[in-house]
Amino acid sequence: MPGPADHGGVRRPNPAQWLWYAWGGRLPQRYREWVLHDVTARTWLLRHMARTIVLTLTVVAVVFVPLVLLVHVVFWLAIAAVVLGALVSVYYSMSYAWESGDARLTKYGYPAGYGSQVRRKMAEERHRETQERYDATWRHG
Repeated sequence: MPGPADHGGVRRPNPAQWLWYAWGGRLPQRYREWVLHDVTARTWLLRHMARTIVLTLTVVAVVFVPLVLLVHVVFWLAIAAVVLGALVSVYYSMSYAWESGDARLTKYGYPAGYGSQVRRKMAEERHRETQERYDATWRHG
């Protein structure tokens, strides 16, 4: 039974599969094109950040919340530590977003660095189109 389509009939994972994928799991091969879209779309950095936040919230819910409830700690200090840890987690993850996307694609048989090449090519094309619109508007003749 075909799943929901995304961008030209590319199969999208269901929410449970997406959570597994966000946690670093490998989706079935039929989602190969969706993974390519996920790490090369114009919003790929936001998508990466969403996966990171899901991971961070999972760690907070599974590890820190029970720890705070079981151990007598100053509540505001625990909250501050969790927030700081989450910020560091997101910062660190975003620092390696390019490499992470490329690594995800190699799990699905794409060559090393393929995501970066696709994103670079798309950025160059957007830049060229922007330049053409600028030239057509401001540089007559």
